Amino acid sequence: MIGTTLSHYRIVEKIGEGGMGVVYRAHDERLDRDVAIKVLPEEVAADPVRVTRFEREAKLLASLNHPNIATLYGLEEEESRRFLVMELVEGESLAGVLARGAIPFDETLPIALQIAQALETAHEHGIIHRDLKPANVMVDSEGGVKVLDFGLAKAFDPDASMPESPESVAESPTLTAEMTRAGTLLGTAAYMSPEQARGKAVDKRADIWAFGCVIYEMLANARAFAGTTSTEVLAAVIKEEPDLEVLPPETPTPVRRLLRRCLTKDPRDRIHDIADARIVLQSLSIDQDYGVVSATSTPIRPDWRTRLTWGLAGMLSAVVVVIVVGSLRTPAPGAVTKMSISVEPAEWLGSIEQGGRQSEHARLSRTAMALSPDGKHLVYSAGDDDGSRLYLRAMDEALGAPIDGTEGGEGPFFSPDGVWIGFWAKRKKKKVRT
Repeated sequence: MIGTTLSHYRIVEKIGEGGMGVVYRAHDERLDRDVAIKVLPEEVAADPVRVTRFEREAKLLASLNHPNIATLYGLEEEESRRFLVMELVEGESLAGVLARGAIPFDETLPIALQIAQALETAHEHGIIHRDLKPANVMVDSEGGVKVLDFGLAKAFDPDASMPESPESVAESPTLTAEMTRAGTLLGTAAYMSPEQARGKAVDKRADIWAFGCVIYEMLANARAFAGTTSTEVLAAVIKEEPDLEVLPPETPTPVRRLLRRCLTKDPRDRIHDIADARIVLQSLSIDQDYGVVSATSTPIRPDWRTRLTWGLAGMLSAVVVVIVVGSLRTPAPGAVTKMSISVEPAEWLGSIEQGGRQSEHARLSRTAMALSPDGKHLVYSAGDDDGSRLYLRAMDEALGAPIDGTEGGEGPFFSPDGVWIGFWAKRKKKKVRT
């Protein structure tokens, strides 16, 4: 098909192949952009029942909009061929990164955090991945993460009304040309939850199990559940416990505890919501033992384009009441502080996002201002067309002062001891002393 055209998509090269179809790089001649085209197998395209269900799943998947989720643009048909049009994700799969060895904890943390944020958004929309594994995670040159093929394992399932079997899940939507079917089953089995391995129906806790397997493998450079055949792997998943002693000695206790809770075999005792894992990882990212991460460290995620436009011209007034202060540090009984923030000569306060709509990640981890742990200082980001910077203001003073070295800064936060101010600039975490 290379050199041919499907609708207005010109096929450029083949980039993958497997049981779920062939994947091509294509150029969208209408919008002048490169995309990924996945041509569905004939048995899927020719089955009206599966096509109807696949269209329903595709509409749901297309509703996902998150910086860490590869976007599904559409499901189209041309000359009896049905194909998915998806975001073309550049970079290297996490499986490729792992092939070179274990990943240090300070690099594992931001990757794991981004995967957790992607899962959280999908789960909030009622979408379960069902096939999370390193081959379905792409990492770009700046440390940004994209999770591929949310929910497509279910969409490809020939009978989605029945519980999933290992064989049905093994027909992964993301297969590379060098993978054999047996190898795919073995690779996928290593990340199956016990309930999947037993052929039972699954919910979002299956993704949490797979998430734990991925973190374990990044740190240990070994799969949590291994074997020479798929049967041995599935037996290990059902009967064996992961060996946490092989994790690097510097692995923080909260991460070891998190892995135990993710890899609990009984889903009733497993973490029920990936947000719990995200909170643990997010707190570690600002813990003083591991950093307000320096400017040379791996960025949490490229998010400069996802900044919220608040459009404040000249001045923004904000009222900080005892409820807000009390959520960070218990004030004296009855204490109420009222204040206004002048951002002149800056024109806006906070973060700008493309299109003026706040992203999920911005809601989770980007704030316009932060109160110090002792409640005595406020740090905020403000700027104009030339860029942003941070300002520090004592609660008993009228004006804030710019902080040197924070040019381009946004999303400020204090370290737990109040000694450091962390922030994002040029898609990296940085810190300055208060």
